[in-house]
Amino acid sequence: MSRPCLGTDPLVQTGDIASQLVAGVDRFLLRELAQSVARRPHHWQRDFSSPRAYTASIEPNRKRLAHILGVRDERIPFAGLEWMGTTARPALIGQGASYDIFAVRWPAFEDVHGEGLLLVPRKGPPIADIIALPDAGQSPAQCAGLADGIPAESQFARRLAESGCRVVVPLLIDRTEILPGLTQREYLYRSAYELGRHLIGYEVQKVLALVDWYRQENTDKTGLGIIGWGEGGLLGLYAAALDTRIDATCISGYFNDRNNLWQEPLDRNVFGLLDQFGDAELAAMVAPRRLIVEAARGPELILSGGRGAPARLVTPKLKSVKREAARAWKLVADLEPAARTELVVSGNGQGPYGSQAALQALLASLAPGKKLAKNGPVPRKLCPPLEPN
Repeated sequence: MSRPCLGTDPLVQTGDIASQLVAGVDRFLLRELAQSVARRPHHWQRDFSSPRAYTASIEPNRKRLAHILGVRDERIPFAGLEWMGTTARPALIGQGASYDIFAVRWPAFEDVHGEGLLLVPRKGPPIADIIALPDAGQSPAQCAGLADGIPAESQFARRLAESGCRVVVPLLIDRTEILPGLTQREYLYRSAYELGRHLIGYEVQKVLALVDWYRQENTDKTGLGIIGWGEGGLLGLYAAALDTRIDATCISGYFNDRNNLWQEPLDRNVFGLLDQFGDAELAAMVAPRRLIVEAARGPELILSGGRGAPARLVTPKLKSVKREAARAWKLVADLEPAARTELVVSGNGQGPYGSQAALQALLASLAPGKKLAKNGPVPRKLCPPLEPN
């Protein structure tokens, strides 16, 4: 009869040991998630003596965020956006009452390009420059009012163009299934992981390439803002946290405490993120610049899994949004009143996104004294945009 090793006891546990192991791991990880908020402060050495000092003091955190998102490749400078057109289908694909809509393309880094739509006012210089980020399940054409799928009141790219803004609407990688249960976003996330990169980082780079162009092309320092809903809100928040050249940001249908990040689509998983960064910490990185959080209906979906990971997206609860916003306010309370994140609530947190109040708050931050134009007619479609490559 064999004897137990010194200092050990026989295993007398009964039942399904494998299931008990998985349950124990689950309890451990949920406990770590809950405790991550309390551990974050030791990663930060914020200097509140002045806005300039504050911005400099969190620079190490910006570098850490860029690193884990895979924002590491040098972007390609370019003089202007490329028209995406042919003799059969010109780049000018639509016209609103006061603006034109063009299909455009721009380089980001190496062989990675961004594609989307450019909305340009026809009369006078733009009052502000905007990057409008729809959700991963939406197209730029829908956000600009050229295609069905988004209610007219939530077509924020069109509404800002009607108000005199120059707007670029990037195309995001969508969540269509390329294999049973495996979305295109998750497939690219898995591939990028092998290269030390991240799908979020790729798309943030496309956004920041637009920031590069706007700031190079814009000599009169017109205000530069970002607005995003759902996945676009995620990208807008990361981009604004990383780049201090963005003057004002509006995040809708996304801001939350991220305690249930493990239930969200796998392509949102970032290794080591919650060790330092929750949404409140990202919001505090935007300070002292303007951040508007719109509590509104967010994208809702269920991924049943299969070859990909099961996941679900739900509208953030208003209570949770308020709690995370309050945590962001507390993090920068010693900076200055202007650093306070503005919370706009649409329909008790379940209302339409891109509300009048949220768009007006963004516009006022970029072009003081300017009013959001009345919701005008949908633009006239001249021809369908080119299919993305």
